[in-house]
Amino acid sequence: MTTRRNALGLAAMAAGLAAGMAVPALAAAPPPTITRGVLTVAYRTDDKPVSFIADGKPTGFLVEFEEAIAAKLGLKVRFVATSFASMLPGVRNHIYDTAAFATLVTPARQKAVAFTTPIGYGQARLVSRSGAAIGKVDGASGKTVAITQGSALIPLLRHIAPGVKVREFPNIAASLNALIAGQVNGLFTGLATANALVKKHPGLVASQTVTTGVAEYPVAKGNPKLLKAMDRAIGELMKDGTYTKLFVKWNPPAVRIPDQLYKDYPGMPHQPPAKA
Repeated sequence: MTTRRNALGLAAMAAGLAAGMAVPALAAAPPPTITRGVLTVAYRTDDKPVSFIADGKPTGFLVEFEEAIAAKLGLKVRFVATSFASMLPGVRNHIYDTAAFATLVTPARQKAVAFTTPIGYGQARLVSRSGAAIGKVDGASGKTVAITQGSALIPLLRHIAPGVKVREFPNIAASLNALIAGQVNGLFTGLATANALVKKHPGLVASQTVTTGVAEYPVAKGNPKLLKAMDRAIGELMKDGTYTKLFVKWNPPAVRIPDQLYKDYPGMPHQPPAKA
């Protein structure tokens, strides 16, 4: 009976093709992941608006973008809280499939992990106390500045402000506490985080914005199928407006999608213009 039913099904499909009828394509199998059917994603709990915890659950711009990627790939998603310093080693060692973090691509990091197509272009600002403001990033020379441990911003800051003394902290919260307590003169971090800190803490101010480089998701070198699938999903989500909608949702109008990202993904919907 089963053989006859299969034969009838194949015959019907063949008849449909012969008649010019559209036959639905079989869905592609999900890419290989550490846990079958699940995309395991490292994330930071204190990096608003990129990734953080609200009502006991992970959320934020890149958390929601990872959820959209997983849905495109036919995967469930599991978020695992970790420090920034542990993210890339964890991806390299197959503890995480990827990370909900716009990781700046550097030659050293490319030796450790593979990277997807771009998801942004890094920008950063130097946050300081209003009573002892550091107006420009190069003004940090000779001062002590807090940066998250392992950040690619460390060599950038040393290049812009020779003579700066860098103090590394495990996370943004620890860096912020050190700044407020007067243990450091400034805090150098990504644009979105810097803007959020200044908005939440009236006693803080931020410097001009500096461009830091291309940002991409990390993937283990030993999993090219996942990398290829994520690249495809990212491209589709850029072009269908999902990325733009999430960017607008999680960022103030003054924070703009970099022009280069529109060039990377022709046809990508543009962010609404900022009001004057």
